[in-house]
Amino acid sequence: MSGSFRPLIVLSVVVLAGASAAATLSSTHGFQGPDSNFVGQVKPVLYVADVRASAPYFRDVLGFDFHGFSETEGTPYYAEMSAGPHKFGLHMPLASQHETWVGHQRLYFRVKNVRTHRELVLSRGASAGDLVETDWMDFFIVRDSDGHEVVFAETDPTKHSIDPWEVAGGLNPIL
Repeated sequence: MSGSFRPLIVLSVVVLAGASAAATLSSTHGFQGPDSNFVGQVKPVLYVADVRASAPYFRDVLGFDFHGFSETEGTPYYAEMSAGPHKFGLHMPLASQHETWVGHQRLYFRVKNVRTHRELVLSRGASAGDLVETDWMDFFIVRDSDGHEVVFAETDPTKHSIDPWEVAGGLNPIL
């Protein structure tokens, strides 16, 4: 099952009001020049109310691989999941200020055949949205018990005008 996923990770971005003109980027590379400290990995985390309930749902219903729990004092608070080689986490809030983060994210996962995957998750008990066909992808959305939106999508170069997983060449680099 894990071989059918090619995820696109969508991250939340915070824009600070009142940023000065001096903060305007003059290149497309930010801090990723020859002395970059980035190693090319990103791990999205979905905050969930109950990691023991969420991990089996993501594994048994949605089809992701489960790698194990991290625990504190014998109680799981984090589950490591993956879609192919790409890992993501399910994390319970450990501080009260993080409780508002539960259920407010959307992640996109590329699949080989979106119709087949939709039928699979429906047969396993998911409440999947309708299959939506657009100019750039075909997709459906599943909402987990916390309200996170998990989007499964397929792109076909013979059908779709762009590939959202490969749009970098079509983006305007001017901020």
